[in-house]
Amino acid sequence: MIEELNKCIESNKEQMVQSLCEIVGIPSKYGRPKEGAPYGEESRRALGFAMDLGRKLGFETVVNVGDRVCYIEYGTGTKVVGVFAHLDIVPEGDGWTYPPFGGEIHNNRVYGRGTVDNKGPFIASLYALYAIKECGLSLGDYRIRIVGGTNEEKGMDDMKYYVSQCGAPDAGFTPDGLFPMSFTERGINYYYMSYGFSERSTSKVRVLELHGGEILNMVPDRAFAKLEVSDAAEADRVMKLVEEYRQTTGRDVTARLEEDRIEITSRGLCAHSCTPFNGKNAIVAILMLLADLGINGSMGAFLKFFAEKIGMTTDGSLLGMKREDECGKLTFSLSKMDVDEKGLTWVANIRYPYTYKDQVTEDFTARVAPEGIVVHEVDAHNTYRFPMDHPLIRTLRGVYEELTGKDSTPSHEGGTYAQVVPGIVPFGSIFPGTPDLCHRPDECIDIDEYVLDAKLFGNAMYALTREDL
Repeated sequence: MIEELNKCIESNKEQMVQSLCEIVGIPSKYGRPKEGAPYGEESRRALGFAMDLGRKLGFETVVNVGDRVCYIEYGTGTKVVGVFAHLDIVPEGDGWTYPPFGGEIHNNRVYGRGTVDNKGPFIASLYALYAIKECGLSLGDYRIRIVGGTNEEKGMDDMKYYVSQCGAPDAGFTPDGLFPMSFTERGINYYYMSYGFSERSTSKVRVLELHGGEILNMVPDRAFAKLEVSDAAEADRVMKLVEEYRQTTGRDVTARLEEDRIEITSRGLCAHSCTPFNGKNAIVAILMLLADLGINGSMGAFLKFFAEKIGMTTDGSLLGMKREDECGKLTFSLSKMDVDEKGLTWVANIRYPYTYKDQVTEDFTARVAPEGIVVHEVDAHNTYRFPMDHPLIRTLRGVYEELTGKDSTPSHEGGTYAQVVPGIVPFGSIFPGTPDLCHRPDECIDIDEYVLDAKLFGNAMYALTREDL
């Protein structure tokens, strides 16, 4: 532990907090691609903010990599220690106590989308490197590079591009998970599927359309459906069933009748799709309601399959795919669905343990294909596993133990840049016992923990330059 480094970080606390509040004010959600802004104007603006801050802090090497990624670097060696964070965010969703882009401070916490995932850790890492520079610490044959991406939440194409242009670091970490650290992550597969309606529904209630889901790695908190009913008596029946469903399940599902149309709105609770059990899936709530309405035809067959083989579960158990190993448990999340009179398209996100990596797609396809569901594409993010005695693991564990005095036994993570950048692992930034508010309302970071983040990142960066990795 470098006391001089820690004191320098503490002295810059106010600057760190101010910089975080400012970047939180940039709503850097994925936007329409434009020239010079491949992921939208706001993501590009966040990238510009990061580069400008690097220059203000006196770094001579500030590099824009294709308007997708930036890096700020210190040192002159031939080897690179990299810290990989992201500046893009998921949509804010509903249910906030404080403005999601206000960067307001309450109860010693900075509130706003991205404070934890992942703008806060990026700013903390940058100020940690600034402290290393100001302290004049020798890095030997290393450079330390803080890398900021802008497409992590939409597929990580940004970091795939970075690796293709700049290569992989010699060692490093991504501050986009949990402390103490992780040695492995579950694999992530996105299944893009369709189901055609070959048999039209002849029931007194028909589904005209259904829509839900915006960001694929987020439990959807909003969904909408429009139904057609045959007569007033059927409309009355459906309206009563909606209210009964609302009362018995506690789900926020409401209906509005207009002539022979019923519009159903579902509001759930957003959560990261790596922990779908922390959210309330708004699409699933509507599907389970529809399954009780007596709809027939192809739509009815799909609803029956969904209710029996997926339902409200998030562990794959009804599909016969429940799995667990040291890498974690399998999770299933319905990310997106669109229905019209011709059929439906949907995207499911399955996160799976390391030992299931060679079988998961075959098993899932075998479950859905007999129902007439076609899997058109599988977007796969690979799983990995570091040995416990790897120098990177030992070094990061040592830093965490020395600064916190707590157990450093590694855990497992959801999905980070470590899946596309070789040679790095997740290291922080959420501490044991701190609620994980990523992708949820009232995302915030405790200022004292934020400063401790910077100390851990700074000491870890420096320690990695001391190792023969």
